[in-house]
Amino acid sequence: MVKKYYIQIALWTCIGLSLRLTLVPFTMHGQDLLFLNYFPMKFITEGIWDPYALIATNFSHFNFTYYGPVLFFIMSITDFIIIKLSNPASLIAMLELSGTMMGKHFTTVDYVHAFANLGLVKNLFIMKIPYLIFDFLIGGILLKLATSQKFAIDTYKLWMLNIVVLHSVYMVGGAYLIPTFFIAAALYAAWKKKPFFCVILLGLGGGTVLFPYILILPACLLLGDNWRKRFLLLLVATVAAILPYVPFYLSSGDAVFGIFMLSHVQYSGITKWVLRGIFMVLFSLLCINAVKDSRQTNPAGKLLYYFITVMFISYAALPIRFRYFIFITPLLALIIPYYKKFGILVFAIIAMLGFQWLYQRDLQLGLFAPLNPVYFSSLPTIQEIVGRFVNIEIVYKVLARALFLSFLAAAAWVWRIKLGNEAKEVMSC
Repeated sequence: MVKKYYIQIALWTCIGLSLRLTLVPFTMHGQDLLFLNYFPMKFITEGIWDPYALIATNFSHFNFTYYGPVLFFIMSITDFIIIKLSNPASLIAMLELSGTMMGKHFTTVDYVHAFANLGLVKNLFIMKIPYLIFDFLIGGILLKLATSQKFAIDTYKLWMLNIVVLHSVYMVGGAYLIPTFFIAAALYAAWKKKPFFCVILLGLGGGTVLFPYILILPACLLLGDNWRKRFLLLLVATVAAILPYVPFYLSSGDAVFGIFMLSHVQYSGITKWVLRGIFMVLFSLLCINAVKDSRQTNPAGKLLYYFITVMFISYAALPIRFRYFIFITPLLALIIPYYKKFGILVFAIIAMLGFQWLYQRDLQLGLFAPLNPVYFSSLPTIQEIVGRFVNIEIVYKVLARALFLSFLAAAAWVWRIKLGNEAKEVMSC
């Protein structure tokens, strides 16, 4: 049985790795991957260690700042290994050229043409390969968290075939696996009875992109068995969250906090305030319940349900992009093998998110522009095809409402699973 288990894990590792390595060198989306690597490259090659000051001074036309400082540290480490060990001159030249194109509304095809003589396929491979480290670390954590070998294999399969990861990381080139790793690692730390390490990981994870920050308060309230410990957990998490910003704040002031304004997609008018109010009410109720659950047996075992529920209600309150659904997918992979009907709802949510947000040609078959920019950039999008038969704007409005209800339904479903498991624990005592 043990031998068969490891054979299955090896098989699905090969399948997952093959899928990723097939996509890595032949797909890209605009400047996403280049933006992530440009500023760490400037640090490694020129010693410019503050990307926030660099953007504020030289990229005033650019509407974004760099992501959180922890992500900058991590990307700088990977770029240091790549640049110092292999000295890829064509990659450096490509990134330097991307700096002159950054934020000027160039399409993926424009980038492909610009890099035609700079080894684009090879350099896409080089820049994306570090993501595999976080990917398979998450896979290993999931295997540890699964309650049996059978469910471990099912969970691992779901992770290896995770379409959100394959698209947003290995095709688009986003770094969303990194904050996802911090969330999964925090859950594992709690499971191993290391609450302080758990909240430190969440504090650092929020320093990549902001999302893990919303998990800190429920984790502190649930993992602390008294108010003194809860306060200490929150204090440690706050210190871990603040420290990475300090050197950049001392260097360039408020520029480092530009990450808090990165999201330009918001609901407008009364809708925004109503949804925020719903989130705050539900979040407050969860926090109150976390205090109650902290007094029960094995509160760390309930953290999975709190994480998922908080994520779903936050997704309901904000118009999240397809790529941000990555954060919750490893946690869902732990639940879906036990509750397959719930898995159908999750897959429906992924499909709706894809249709709602992946409407650009560059985010569909246009991702294969490195293979043939003319052909793939001319193919119609799914939305354009559907729009020939129905009013596509009406479809978008219907999906927006369906997603809102689906997120709330998924949160309620997970909470019901939690309550059902608690009832089984009481009956078994």
